[in-house]
Amino acid sequence: MCDIKDIKNTIEKIFISETVDGLHFWGPKLMLSVNNNLYDEVYICIEGAFKIKENEEIIRMEMGDTERLPQLCRLAFQKIITVELVAANDLYVTFESGIELEVFGYNDAYEGWQMEARLDGEQLLIVAGPGDSITVFE
Repeated sequence: MCDIKDIKNTIEKIFISETVDGLHFWGPKLMLSVNNNLYDEVYICIEGAFKIKENEEIIRMEMGDTERLPQLCRLAFQKIITVELVAANDLYVTFESGIELEVFGYNDAYEGWQMEARLDGEQLLIVAGPGDSITVFE
């Protein structure tokens, strides 16, 4: 599944119609519901910078910002309606409420984000970065 089109399709299949059910503080990781999914567990680990847009207010958080977790709490119980892989490896998510999340994948030194899905001990991991790379581990 190294083709970018396959990666985009997989991300859409896993994310769309799922809801942010929780936030794991280390990472941090958004934990998604798995009601409409083939997987037992789905996480989005946000290690790099991100931007949240809500009602024309735009908030950008960098890796070391102390307000990262409270800002991500805005996404609690939000249902995903679209997800896109934009630029080389940025993740753009739109929620039913109108909130938009953009997670920037590019960084010279570390991974911007990871998507992890598990089923019966099997794991699918999609990693953005470092640089403008995107890598799939199955």
